[in-house]
Amino acid sequence: MRGFTRIGKRTPLLFLGVCAVVAVAGIAVGSSLDFTPAPAAGSSIHEISRTDTPNAGASAYAEHRYRIVGKLRLAVIWTKHDDIGSARMTWRSDPNSSALALMVGSDPQRAPRSLNKWGYLREEVHADRAEVFTVRSLGGSESSSATAYMASEGPLFGASCSSIGNTDVTGAKTTVSAAGVTYRMFDRLLDRIALAPQWQGKHTTRPERADAGFLTALQHVIRAGRNDSTSAKAGPITYIYNSTIYDLTMQGSRLLGPTTVGSRTFDQLIRTDVSVRNRTTEEITKFGVTYSPDRAGAPLPIQIFCQPNFWLSVELRLDDTADVPPDPASDRTALARIRAICDTAIR
Repeated sequence: MRGFTRIGKRTPLLFLGVCAVVAVAGIAVGSSLDFTPAPAAGSSIHEISRTDTPNAGASAYAEHRYRIVGKLRLAVIWTKHDDIGSARMTWRSDPNSSALALMVGSDPQRAPRSLNKWGYLREEVHADRAEVFTVRSLGGSESSSATAYMASEGPLFGASCSSIGNTDVTGAKTTVSAAGVTYRMFDRLLDRIALAPQWQGKHTTRPERADAGFLTALQHVIRAGRNDSTSAKAGPITYIYNSTIYDLTMQGSRLLGPTTVGSRTFDQLIRTDVSVRNRTTEEITKFGVTYSPDRAGAPLPIQIFCQPNFWLSVELRLDDTADVPPDPASDRTALARIRAICDTAIR
């Protein structure tokens, strides 16, 4: 039985948050626990000493930087914006835990109409529990409902914390406003979250075999594709975000030949197409992901594609030179603050 997997590593959160970053506004969190050991660090995973570790004690670390490329359909013509923002996905593991994080956002200095939408997701898995923290820009109906109980002083952000145990999930979420705060100012937003006057708590039963979050589920996609790139489908992978259950399903995979992504050329990549279903609304969102077939490589995607509607297409494209903020959790003080905020909000 699969429980959480230690990864040595009203859209579902942050990947679709990626689409939301460049769209109008606004993927996730999530029997006895049956943890699969973190994959051994291979040639593509940077082994780091304790003194060089972004988080003291980590024994393996990997990261990918991405450039956000957007295409906008105007009548029958697609217009392309090559660099409207950036993202960083990190993976770190030690003998007792593993953590995955994604920071993604538009850069107001480069994005059309100075768009400033961003989000952060972190999933930390231990032997007996998982802790998830998310924050993202809100928009549309989410912003309208939030103003009913708070005086808006600028763009709104939603923050949530989840503690995932054997059979249950305890979570809390809040909304804060923060004028002019970009993804390069995470500490300023964290200040506002720490002072949030109201958190909404929720207790949910953890579905059997549910993963600890979207990033964890994405690792299963990569692993499944590496084991059998010709597999047409895989069973749904369930995870929870903000007390909502999602099913992620692999729709099909294919092996690609030599492919150039950014400054790198790969002899082979695997592309897997995926759908995510919201069990509450039945809404289905589709996206694609490419990754290396090397089983010893870092469990991180090379590209992520989504087209949330007929007029918008978004790609996260691997780019080692992308100018992207660091993972906030690489700063031990910031990580301690996130943990303290979530402990207070949930307990």
